[in-house]
Amino acid sequence: MKPKFSLTSLGCARSLVDSEQMVDQLNQIGFEMVPEGTNESIRVLNTCSFIQAAIDETESNITHLINQKREGLIKYVVVAGCYPSRYKRHILEDKYPDVDLWFSTKEEHQLQIKLSELVFQKRFQPNLQRNYLKLTPNHFAYLKISEGCNNWCSFCTIPKIRGEHTSKTIETVINEAKIQLAMGVKELVLIAEDTTCWGEDIYGKPSLPLLLKELAKLDVLWIRVMYVFPPRVDDDFIATIKNTPNIANYIDMPIQHVNTQLLKQMNRAHSNDFLAGILTDMTKEIPDLSLRTTLITGFPGETEAMVDEVCDFIETFEFSQLGCFTYSKERETKSAKLANPVSLMVAQQRLDRIMTKQYHLLQQRMPKYLNKTYQCIYEGGKRCRSYMQAPDVDSLIILNQEPDINVGDLIDVKLTDISGYDFIGTM
Repeated sequence: MKPKFSLTSLGCARSLVDSEQMVDQLNQIGFEMVPEGTNESIRVLNTCSFIQAAIDETESNITHLINQKREGLIKYVVVAGCYPSRYKRHILEDKYPDVDLWFSTKEEHQLQIKLSELVFQKRFQPNLQRNYLKLTPNHFAYLKISEGCNNWCSFCTIPKIRGEHTSKTIETVINEAKIQLAMGVKELVLIAEDTTCWGEDIYGKPSLPLLLKELAKLDVLWIRVMYVFPPRVDDDFIATIKNTPNIANYIDMPIQHVNTQLLKQMNRAHSNDFLAGILTDMTKEIPDLSLRTTLITGFPGETEAMVDEVCDFIETFEFSQLGCFTYSKERETKSAKLANPVSLMVAQQRLDRIMTKQYHLLQQRMPKYLNKTYQCIYEGGKRCRSYMQAPDVDSLIILNQEPDINVGDLIDVKLTDISGYDFIGTM
């Protein structure tokens, strides 16, 4: 009988791709993945530790798994990902002696060998037949094109956790894309800590347009670009999106803030004027561009006048999708040492103010899309997405009735009404 395992993946889409690769490793050597709580003997937890809230969630999950082990419900606990990357191994082993195996993001390739040694009590040779198991629906896939980050934003722990930026080769990315397409994927969502840095370590300069043009040769409906770093947006990047039909006219570009002084403190390597310039260029050159961004409130030194600046900026530049987060003070970061901290209560009030502003702006802007028809991917439960909405993180189009089609099918939808952040549509 195959040893059964379940896997819980915390955090972002980048971690989800790592989880899929871990499942692939274990499938190769005779393990069977099952839903959580179905008499599995092994629980694998892929963790996040980006901010304190993520650490708290991770530690709560570890404690839960240890309790299950002590109760005899599972036999082995395996913890992987960003949490064991952030802390020294001996500290984790002392804190959680019941965890059987720890794997940092740099060690996850050893999961196959180490877990087989633990469970089978011998080095286990993988069979050659591969049966890739997706953790996302079959119609879209996250395609991670690089690992790590060289930007060193002053608030961010990712370079310490995941290391320096390392690009996958074009051949590797194309091969991984082909595997996904063979399983029915219609949308490739490109992710990395900084997608626009791809190729810098291979070619001596950022070369994402080169990769995009090669991916665009594949038979795929949409290629969607996430995690764009503003200083690396150039004319070639803009032209590639504009001139390539199966690259979605959608850009996810986290700007974090717009005040030049605060951006400098964040080590974001650009100013308000620069942001305004590239946003103007992108919206002018790329037809019907849908923009997504994220912002941080409560960064040390932020004032109400700086929040006014953010509100004015999002009124000037149209963001179809916008997320906002309160600043989290992480002890390993440079920003943790900055003066003039902002209380969490004030940061939350500022977040609410920005999101209220964004909501009212959308209510003014969304009507221009009504009575237009868009090609969409059906997500089930009357929910679908056009090129303007990324999976998991964006608003949706809600159909006025349940269609007799399968999840992942392509449909033409006419937008007829608005419900909050979502559109109402009819086939």
